[in-house]
Amino acid sequence: MILFLYGTDSFRCLEKFSDLKNSFLQKNSSGTDLSVLDYGEASSIQPLTNIFSAQGLFSNKKLVLIKNSMTKGSPEQQKEILATFKTDATIEKDPDTVVIFFEAGSPKKNGALYKFLFKTAKKQEFVSLEGTQLATWATDFAKTLSPEASFSRSALNMLLAATGSDLYILSNEITKLVNYTDGKEISEQDIILLVKSKIDSTMFETIEALTAGNKARALTLFHEQIAKGEDVFYVLSMYTYQIRTLLKIGDFYWQGMTSAPQIAQASGLHPYVVQKSLSQIRNLSEAKTKQMLRDLAEIDFAAKTGKVDPILALDIFIVSL
Repeated sequence: MILFLYGTDSFRCLEKFSDLKNSFLQKNSSGTDLSVLDYGEASSIQPLTNIFSAQGLFSNKKLVLIKNSMTKGSPEQQKEILATFKTDATIEKDPDTVVIFFEAGSPKKNGALYKFLFKTAKKQEFVSLEGTQLATWATDFAKTLSPEASFSRSALNMLLAATGSDLYILSNEITKLVNYTDGKEISEQDIILLVKSKIDSTMFETIEALTAGNKARALTLFHEQIAKGEDVFYVLSMYTYQIRTLLKIGDFYWQGMTSAPQIAQASGLHPYVVQKSLSQIRNLSEAKTKQMLRDLAEIDFAAKTGKVDPILALDIFIVSL
């Protein structure tokens, strides 16, 4: 039997991977030969053919865990894996052999190994959660930590706006909040106190100043961020993130959809983010927003290739708008 787990939501994907592994080992607590091949960590990997050809003294079942062979493994390693399965077709039909492929991300779909697994394996893709699904996951996760745990609606919106769909970050923040509130409802004040926002408030204010045409204010805020010790490339990435979010909201706003709840539902963004961004969108055109995003991408490329000073380039970007 071959199982294939993959997707952008590596948190839930890894959870499923661990559940399957533990379930198999519990059912076969004795007499199981376990092999792990992690192409993202080990400097050298044992050939897969050796694992399948080896006979354990006491085991009659094999569990083979293959991690990140497509996202981290070399083309030669992927060819070796594929050749092993194609040479011995009995592996995938052997009831005593379970092979679980795990990919922390989305492998290239045009790869030969991916195509083989997609066709022959039992597969499950884990896409990043958005909107209501993400909110439900957050609420359920909190209750696994404490049955009494709950969020006010505004606090949950604020939390998800701060963390995005990264479940590693979100789970850590929820754990911290549940421990702090000790069974009480988690409020906006708890979020403000404990959660480091994905978008620093002064960075949001910078974009707000830019969209309002207040270049002097935007320049002041930018240099305050640098003076606080923020890495300029982090600042650049956050500006890009905010402009990209504005463009996503604008795609609906410029077509006549002006209701924040409707845009949130249609875009998959959280109502808190949409509501805070609508005032900025009203000052922007689609063409200008797209140009801002292109300009930031050019600054990022030029700065990382040593062609421009990123601080000077961002100064020029702000002044030229």
